[in-house]
Amino acid sequence: MNLYKILGALILALSFVFTSCDWVDNEPIIEGGRYKTFDSSAQRKSFRVVNASGKRYNHKVDWDIVGIKQLRVSTFLTEKVDTLSNGDLKISYDWVSFTVKERKSVIEVEVQKNETGQDRSVLFVTSNSRTQTHRPDIVVRQRAK
Repeated sequence: MNLYKILGALILALSFVFTSCDWVDNEPIIEGGRYKTFDSSAQRKSFRVVNASGKRYNHKVDWDIVGIKQLRVSTFLTEKVDTLSNGDLKISYDWVSFTVKERKSVIEVEVQKNETGQDRSVLFVTSNSRTQTHRPDIVVRQRAK
């Protein structure tokens, strides 16, 4: 009988611990989804980083830039991250650049004009400190003329 009381108390205690944890809610993601499409013109757009629950990013789970790579390819096009004079972080490759602003709460994406005649896309790869998942990553696709 004592075993059942101890087991019951343990289950009750663990249920309180796990229901009070907001691991998933604090995961940083890109507002509106990770897939961003641009037309063929040169453009600059900003995207907010929010928690998985949709609330403002609270910095409980930090994240870092890993690099830029093509989709379905394991090698990176670039992994060099520059720190700008105002503290923002910038990484760029050929036709696209990503600038991380406002203490990692905003990611600005800038694309050059697409005159290649073909659609092109890249993956902005990140890694967060809690689960080592690639969040908040962005897939940028730019259409051809």
